[in-house]
This record gives sequence, structure tokens and C-alpha cells, in this order.
Amino acid sequence: MQGCFWHGHEGCRYFVVPGTRTKWWLAKINRNKESDKQNITRLQEDGCQVIEVYECELKPKLVEKTLNDLLENV
Repeated sequence: MQGCFWHGHEGCRYFVVPGTRTKWWLAKINRNKESDKQNITRLQEDGCQVIEVYECELKPKLVEKTLNDLLENV
């Protein structure tokens, strides 16, 4: 599971860049996103199927839909 803020979930209401130290935060979040890409690539090269789930997709109103979507895509 990815945290929406820490992993820069674009278009998500939980990903809001802070107004202070903005450059530092953006650099941190972009490093996280780059690390995610590298890790996903490694896992896929090892034959793993990678499914990213963001925290907003596990909120009470969406958790059932998210789990059903996961079942359909496995």
C-alpha cells in the first residue's frame, strides 16, 4: 500500500504539497516515486505481478470496490 502523500498520488485529495519547504517536499516525494518505479521494475523482472494500491483506495467508501477490482485483475 502506498501513502497518497508520501508517494505523490496525482489527482488525489490526500496529496497536497505543503506551502512551506515546498522544494524540499517535492524532491522527497519525487525520490519516493523514482524508488517506487525502480522497485516495481525489479519485481516485474523477477516475475512478480505488481499491483499498486493507494491509501485513498482503502477508505471505507472505496475499500469494497478496490478489493473487487483486485480480484478481477489477479
